[in-house]
Amino acid sequence: MRVIIPKPTCLFFLLILLLPPNTATASGQTKRSAPLASDDLYGGIEVGAKGIKSVVIRVSNGEEGYNIKIVNTEVINTTLVQTKDGKFTPEALKETGQVVQRFYQRMQREFHVSPRHIHIVGGSGLIGDNREDLIEEVKNRTGQDISFLDVDSEVQLAIAGTIPRRYQVGQVWYDNRSTSILIDIGSGNTKGGYQQLKQGATGKVDYDYVTWGIPKGTVTFTNDVNKSAGDTASYQTFVRNAQTLGNSSLRPLIRSEVSQKLGLFNRKKVYLSGGIIWSMVTLLHPGDRGAFVTVTLDDINTFYNRATTNPDTLLIPDLSRISDQAIKREAEREIESVRNTFTPKNLIAGAEVLKAVASELNFSSKSLTFARFGYLSWILSYVRLQAESLPTGADSKEEQQ
Repeated sequence: MRVIIPKPTCLFFLLILLLPPNTATASGQTKRSAPLASDDLYGGIEVGAKGIKSVVIRVSNGEEGYNIKIVNTEVINTTLVQTKDGKFTPEALKETGQVVQRFYQRMQREFHVSPRHIHIVGGSGLIGDNREDLIEEVKNRTGQDISFLDVDSEVQLAIAGTIPRRYQVGQVWYDNRSTSILIDIGSGNTKGGYQQLKQGATGKVDYDYVTWGIPKGTVTFTNDVNKSAGDTASYQTFVRNAQTLGNSSLRPLIRSEVSQKLGLFNRKKVYLSGGIIWSMVTLLHPGDRGAFVTVTLDDINTFYNRATTNPDTLLIPDLSRISDQAIKREAEREIESVRNTFTPKNLIAGAEVLKAVASELNFSSKSLTFARFGYLSWILSYVRLQAESLPTGADSKEEQQ
């Protein structure tokens, strides 16, 4: 099922400006606000390959358009990406259904979100031959259908929610999205793209999106390497097989997909998102808690070398240089989340995917930035668009009938 997305020009909002302090962590409950009027509240449940996200937002119509306030976010890691014979396992389907049901009921019970305002959406990285079983599991537990995004739609939403609209030099503001690209290395797939200006037939400025994606991410590539090396293979054997598959199949796949999309090579600013990027920044720079963190090609190479030589040690970074105890505690929680999310072999495989992307898209000539809250970007954009597409008062009238 493909989701038809409303006109993308209304997607402009800067994610970090929407986030109150301590809004989200990598895998846990977040601070709540008091329940607000139900006609202003909307919820989104994102079912991803390696986790399920919940977001509740308040949407109000202001003088300059719609205003958004994040009320609650929560993330729970699941194992839906783990398949057997190309199918989601019964255990993974049950776990996913339970988490979706929990989020769905909590939105109504604690935040007073109308069921009509709750949207359950599957990400493009959900790759399994028995998707109908997932649809049935969610339907039985919530009474709602689950919609699925394709790669193009997901990237469009993620660009709008991740890349800041403008940047400033001195007193002058410039269009940031016209010089930037997004790269998202997820658990189920790797994707990216950019937004570009176009001149409409009436002379009005509009936007196009150029997107790309491959069905290989941190966990799906781990599965490929395990098939080649064997589930009980040593780290050394796993690394050799990952390198072989990286050179023989992964890099050619990326090269073929991006070769005709020149903006991926010409634009100098790259915003990075996805679990393996989050892991790299958390393990190499645990004290940097900024919303946007500058990373370098040296960081990628260091991460790769450490992941492929001693991944167990990589998972135990040195925190002695962090003097601020609050930041240190936050870093410790984040590191523990990385350990709970990815195995050492996941880190090896993810590092191989990251290195392949960096090489094929020529990261050596670009400015790289990790967008810490990028993992929330597309579900926030999706829910906002659904709220904005509802005519004013339509829901209230329907409930009165």
